[in-house]
Amino acid sequence: MEIKYSALLLFTLAGLSFALHAEEGPEQYCNSAIELYKEGDIEGALEEARWCLESLEQVAQAKQTELFSTEIDGWVRGKVNQQKALGISTIDATYSKDDKSIKVELTGGAAGSMGALAAISQLGMAQAGNKVRIQRYTAIVNESERDIDIMIGLKQGGMLNFSSSNAGKDAVIVFAKAFPIKELDQ
Repeated sequence: MEIKYSALLLFTLAGLSFALHAEEGPEQYCNSAIELYKEGDIEGALEEARWCLESLEQVAQAKQTELFSTEIDGWVRGKVNQQKALGISTIDATYSKDDKSIKVELTGGAAGSMGALAAISQLGMAQAGNKVRIQRYTAIVNESERDIDIMIGLKQGGMLNFSSSNAGKDAVIVFAKAFPIKELDQ
């Protein structure tokens, strides 16, 4: 339990730290890193480079969030949630139609680390589920009596997950085929 609270404190402080610097953009941090490097301040340049990367990742995440359209194939999106911790970002939203719902979750981060995570996840899931093709991507479909879960490993790293406890397998697959997967993977 102590580790959980320590992690929560770390995430809160990291978010607060970024919020305090949010008025500055990637360009300012990147230029500052270059200037500090030219001045010979390697440690200062590294810190500004980290902020440059953090700012660029925020811009990329905002662009991905825009792809969670308010309506997809008759399904209406609820609130979009964004989180980032330890270099891994998550964007999720729940889409509703009639009395059914489908949760969409995009997990990503640095392409190298998330690419490895996606490959490992797919290997593990391949044994547990059925493979299908969705928009030229291999998807792993896991279903139980009540739940359906479709996982897609993205080429640029990361995972896209569609899950539902009340929409059937066919409905979730049709929804996934309408979702802008290719655009998210760029």
